[in-house]
Amino acid sequence: MIGGQLREGMLVNLAALWLLAGCSPGHTRDPATLQAIRAEAQALMANPQVDASSRVPESRWPPAIAALRPEWVRIDEDGVEIPVRIYFDDSWGYFIPRDPRKPLKPRSGYSALGEGIYWYHFS
Repeated sequence: MIGGQLREGMLVNLAALWLLAGCSPGHTRDPATLQAIRAEAQALMANPQVDASSRVPESRWPPAIAALRPEWVRIDEDGVEIPVRIYFDDSWGYFIPRDPRKPLKPRSGYSALGEGIYWYHFS
């Protein structure tokens, strides 16, 4: 009886860990990929045909950014936001600041990946 309850408890815990792992996407640290994403984000920010405070239509996503399979791509006065996973109030994604030398707004959840790109998780 106790062995069966223990086994059930372990299965429930394993299922919960599996679900949580699926909710937290991975991110790339490959320098070549990060350089391509940064270059494409800079091109989007420099393009006068792209509104500087709105979502970029999927038809205008450059290849490296599109390969991330984002939920959307948004440009604002601070940079380019590329969320790749949204789960209720949580979101994970990439952020590319307009000026990589300028410190980010004080907000927890950012970690530097390299090449002037940050990974974020907000909840």
